[in-house]
Amino acid sequence: MEVRIGRLSALRPGQRGRIAGMHVAENIGQRLRDMGFVRGAVIECVYASPFGDPVAYFVKGTLIAVRNEDAENIEVEVEGGGRGHEKWA
Repeated sequence: MEVRIGRLSALRPGQRGRIAGMHVAENIGQRLRDMGFVRGAVIECVYASPFGDPVAYFVKGTLIAVRNEDAENIEVEVEGGGRGHEKWA
C-alpha cells in the first residue's frame, strides 16, 4: 500500500496518520511531545472548529487542539490517503 508524507494540517476529520516528524519551536515541540506527539504515534483528526483553527486531534488517548500554524510543521505518514486505518488503532 502506498504511504505518503503530508502535513498534519491536511488531515480532515476521520483521517488518521502516523507522526513522522516535527519542525516546531522547541518550547512548543516539548509540550507536544509531552502530550504524545512522538514519531510513530497514530494521530486522528477529530474535529475542526467552525472557522478551521484550531483543530482537535486524538493521539495517545488524549484529545488535543492544535493551531494550524503548528500543524503545518508536523509531518504525518498517511497510508493510501483514505479514511479509517483500523489496523493502526
